[in-house]
Amino acid sequence: MDPSEFRLGKELSALGLDNELQRSLSAMNAFQAELESITVTVVSPDRQIKVTIGVHGDVRELEFDPGIFRDQDPRSLAAAILATLTEASTAMAAKIAARYDDLAERLS
Repeated sequence: MDPSEFRLGKELSALGLDNELQRSLSAMNAFQAELESITVTVVSPDRQIKVTIGVHGDVRELEFDPGIFRDQDPRSLAAAILATLTEASTAMAAKIAARYDDLAERLS
């Protein structure tokens, strides 16, 4: 995003705020790019399931220990997968919140 998109260039310059707006926009653009690259990987407590998700909750990777198919019935396996995905989503939300806190600190 460019300050000219706000059509405030002359007004901000007159107030001496154009550099501040540019700094804020630059920080926000960097933040957006950083968010898009964040992933979270979670391993189930029994170490048989590994899930990696992206910032939008998209599953990027799903790995199973080969023995999982012998050890668990389909319903238990489904429940374990969902629990691991839920843990990954919770971890992602915490990671995003921390990044927002960092952005707020940079902008203050």
